[in-house]
Amino acid sequence: MESPSTTGSGPGENEDQPVKTEQTRRNTGRRRLPTVAAAAVAAIVLSACLNVSASQKEDITLINQARSAAKARAVAGQQAAANKAQAWSAHMARTGVLEHTGGGTKVDPKPLTGWCAYGENVGYGPSVAAVHQAFLKSPPHKANMLGNFNAVGTGVTLKGSTVWVAEIYLRTC
Repeated sequence: MESPSTTGSGPGENEDQPVKTEQTRRNTGRRRLPTVAAAAVAAIVLSACLNVSASQKEDITLINQARSAAKARAVAGQQAAANKAQAWSAHMARTGVLEHTGGGTKVDPKPLTGWCAYGENVGYGPSVAAVHQAFLKSPPHKANMLGNFNAVGTGVTLKGSTVWVAEIYLRTC
């Protein structure tokens, strides 16, 4: 395991670029049992009011499909988290450094408020789908994706042939 991040490969044989991911989770409070949700419909409904790109919506859809398969509730797109995630994915693409919002493996949830649990996944690869698959293959990333959260903001930035992804998970209070 490479420190502080883990390295995975993309899901397809035609994916030439390695996928690199990093995750951090901050959790407070008690856990609740997840319930089933219709991910495809929920993703469309929950992200319809968001002012985000098609790539960000694609990531939310993939997240909710994974949550549905795991019998976890869909997460709603949250605009403030999406704005932060988008700014962070752009920062990582600009600097070429995979790191969390607090630098390295640390998270900085500011300026987001009203949350009881906060988690982040960050990664890069040849496509949103490839990064998503790498997150699913990594137990800590998958735990964030399927965790006791009810909101998400995603950021997706393309630089050259590399897609930089930031996912911010929240459980609102």
